[in-house]
Amino acid sequence: MRSTYLGLLVLGAITTLSGCAKLDGRVTAGGTLNSQGGDGKAVFTAHAARCDGEISGRVNYQDKTAIDWQQMGGVAFNAQVYGAGLCSEDPVPPEGAEAEDETLYCKQDICTEGMFQVEFDYNSTNPAAPGEGSGFACMMDIGEGVKSGFGANGILNVMLLESGPYQGYHNAGTMGGNVQVHDCPSSDDDA
Repeated sequence: MRSTYLGLLVLGAITTLSGCAKLDGRVTAGGTLNSQGGDGKAVFTAHAARCDGEISGRVNYQDKTAIDWQQMGGVAFNAQVYGAGLCSEDPVPPEGAEAEDETLYCKQDICTEGMFQVEFDYNSTNPAAPGEGSGFACMMDIGEGVKSGFGANGILNVMLLESGPYQGYHNAGTMGGNVQVHDCPSSDDDA
């Protein structure tokens, strides 16, 4: 299973310079999903926004029974968001944008149209695995519970840690909690 997501990491690196444009929006997510390879549950929360070009937000995560990290107490981190946006069908780069600015587009074939992508720099909160790294997550708002047809309120399509003490860690699945995508608040300049 680890090799599958290492392949995903390579795919992400290959497609980094292409993908769909990010639109302004906000996401709030919180809940549990199955541990990555362990017996327990993982806890994921995210609050991120891209509004009028301003990016903000935080991600928190804990998976105490994560396989490959279980002996050291699992994966646990707090993170600061540096990239966020709702993935659109529009190609990148938008007119006048620089293709090298990866905060402007979603990772093609990983975070697709309708998903909200968040990139973050994390700090491990597990004393047995100190350090910093980076990662990204793609999530989808699928409606309200049973009405969604999936019996869940949100999907964490993928979360992949690309560097640091948890490099290669990944998780995905339906969330027992919620993912909600919102419009940005209207600014005073909007007519």
